[in-house]
Amino acid sequence: MPNTVLRDERKLVGLIAVGHFFSHYFIMSLPPLFPLLKAEYGVSYTTLGGVTATYALCSAIAQYPLGILVDRFGARWFLIAGLAMVSVSFIAIGFTTSITALYVIAVVAGLADGVFHPADYEILSASVRKERSGRAYSVHTFTGFAGFAIAPMVIIPLTTVWNWHQVVAAGGIAGLLVAVVMVMNRHKMVSEGTRPVAAAAGPVRKTSALKLITSPPILMMFGFYVTAALANSGITNHGVSTLIEKYGFAYESASWILPAYLWGTMMGVLAGGIFADRFSRLDIMATIGNIIAGSALIAIAYLVMPIGAIIATFFVAGFVLGMVMPARDVLVRAVAPDDAAGRAFGFVNSGFGFGGTIGPIFIGWFLDRGFLESALVIPAIFMIVTMIFALGASRYRPAVPQALPAE
Repeated sequence: MPNTVLRDERKLVGLIAVGHFFSHYFIMSLPPLFPLLKAEYGVSYTTLGGVTATYALCSAIAQYPLGILVDRFGARWFLIAGLAMVSVSFIAIGFTTSITALYVIAVVAGLADGVFHPADYEILSASVRKERSGRAYSVHTFTGFAGFAIAPMVIIPLTTVWNWHQVVAAGGIAGLLVAVVMVMNRHKMVSEGTRPVAAAAGPVRKTSALKLITSPPILMMFGFYVTAALANSGITNHGVSTLIEKYGFAYESASWILPAYLWGTMMGVLAGGIFADRFSRLDIMATIGNIIAGSALIAIAYLVMPIGAIIATFFVAGFVLGMVMPARDVLVRAVAPDDAAGRAFGFVNSGFGFGGTIGPIFIGWFLDRGFLESALVIPAIFMIVTMIFALGASRYRPAVPQALPAE
């Protein structure tokens, strides 16, 4: 590959990845500020949790309809508009004076956030050569997790300098600047809907919405995303508090558990991108990763382990699950119809929102009844189901996938 082509691909992946970073940064912007919002608005944590749940649910609902528009009209302007709208929404949060306004903004921002996955994956699938797609997807996923991890590290210290309104608005301004950079580089953001050679290649088979969402491999990948989100939500929402209650760990020591899992996931995502480009049996990668991670959680649930060993085991679980993610994305692209990448990614990624909404409530029900191990055992069970979905979907992958046209 000529150096100029490779350099252009890297610039494009970097631009899309920065936008994805901010989409996840915004999602995690408010939870660290809940104590301040609670004091100012005089509401409960349940009410504040409803804000983030509303945001996530609206994003999940919007992803498939936005995927349809992305496939039909191209992704670039929808992505730019989505990032701009979410950014402006968080600037507006800096001026809110009521919890009602916060809920309204959460609806608008959530609907706009729904564009990121279908548009990002549509552009990456169309613009990055097939042999490098795994690494491109891994960078994209890595920056999303980085947004989750970095948001609290930035927001909490900034509240010692500014009030929380200014902190949230500053993030929105930064996201808006990235949207401006995207406008300046819009000609590089090619998607299937805007590819000049698409017409010359002959008539494109159109896939109806009903046919796509009832396609067995797409349904299986939707199930993959739902069960993966159910498993992840159990770990991230309840894992630490469960271990504190079960083992009596000090909060200061236990606070390292979740970062170990998240940073392990991020490191695994980068490694997984390389494997996804070089290893054709992506279903085997998913199987091995989920078996190792599930076994790690079962060990933590039932073996007596020192805190250091638990932190290390969570890192390993996060790492192997992270390695699966680029392979998962490559598999979605492989089984999706040629004219429906945006819709396919929008539909299957909506599973994350639904799984992430249901998971904490479902596992919390077991915890409230004294089943402390459920925060680890139930995610391990979901991982087995995830593995089955991956094996099923891989049966539909073309034996020799058609290479995407190069820019």
